[in-house]
Amino acid sequence: MYFLVSVPNEVFHRVMSIRALQRRLGIDTSVYRNASDLLRNVERLFGGRLVLLDWSEGKIVANIPVAGASGLAVQDDRVYASSWTDHSVHMVGRGKPPACLSHPWFNHLHTVELTPWGTLLIASAGIDLILELSLGGEPVWHWWGAEHGYGPPGVPDAATDFRTIRRSTSERTLHITSALPLDEHRVLAALFHQGEVIVIDRGSGQAQTVLAGLSRPHGIHRRPGGYLVSDTLGHRILLLDETLRTCAQIPFGTEWLQDTIPTSGGTYLSLENVHIDQVPEPGLKNRMVEIDRHGNPLRQLTIPPDYRLFTAREVDTLFAQWMIGEWGGSGDLENWVWN
Repeated sequence: MYFLVSVPNEVFHRVMSIRALQRRLGIDTSVYRNASDLLRNVERLFGGRLVLLDWSEGKIVANIPVAGASGLAVQDDRVYASSWTDHSVHMVGRGKPPACLSHPWFNHLHTVELTPWGTLLIASAGIDLILELSLGGEPVWHWWGAEHGYGPPGVPDAATDFRTIRRSTSERTLHITSALPLDEHRVLAALFHQGEVIVIDRGSGQAQTVLAGLSRPHGIHRRPGGYLVSDTLGHRILLLDETLRTCAQIPFGTEWLQDTIPTSGGTYLSLENVHIDQVPEPGLKNRMVEIDRHGNPLRQLTIPPDYRLFTAREVDTLFAQWMIGEWGGSGDLENWVWN
């Protein structure tokens, strides 16, 4: 199995050290607040990349720099990678030149998904927005929390370039961490602050809660027979059936359960980071773990805490071989250790 992993940050200790200092000074801040010039200058040095893993052989086989890499979508021989630092979606793959898509309503992008009808569905967490775009960058549909009872009433101003705005996570009403098309009529979304997963009617914009009582949820994905979501600080993976009812849960994680995806082998791949409020210290590690349906670990990749993990996608062998030939080797990732 080959997995493509997004790494939005490669110097996490710098970010968290500045954040800890600002909090000691009484400044309500987060990683991406519109704060001091110092933090904005440091943001340019955060790095970010896509990393290809040959999971079966226990090897890092390729990588490519993508600043602030967050959400991933893979279709055939094309990768779509959102960036939450340069507010764009990068498109790379076989047979086409690399391209980059941006929009004034992009802000702190969390996920990008390809719809069955050939558009991109994007969670713009920084402004509580879900935006659907054509591959040419034209808006097709949007859902903004403030238009539907979440926060002060309002509509997104088409004249505002939200890419220039930074707000702390605490200043957002929803902080949408994941958006996934269910079908042509409905969208699933994870709400960080509410601890909920909602289903949105695309026509009316009305939302219905299908999961509640979660703690900082992330990562809604399809799986055989239904869906799954990572209950980040609830330290569990929830499995939903096709009717969106919870049918099972897998206990997993002790820190920040960032994401979990199903694999072609019938297992699950979970990504866990050091807690978001924890300044990295000696001995703390991030990790990727393949687990069975009971949560038992099968294989693990231990990663220094500076390399913040976001999500992963399984890719087929032919596409993986193209990435290896096009992108090159593992670079400075020798300190990623297989267990």
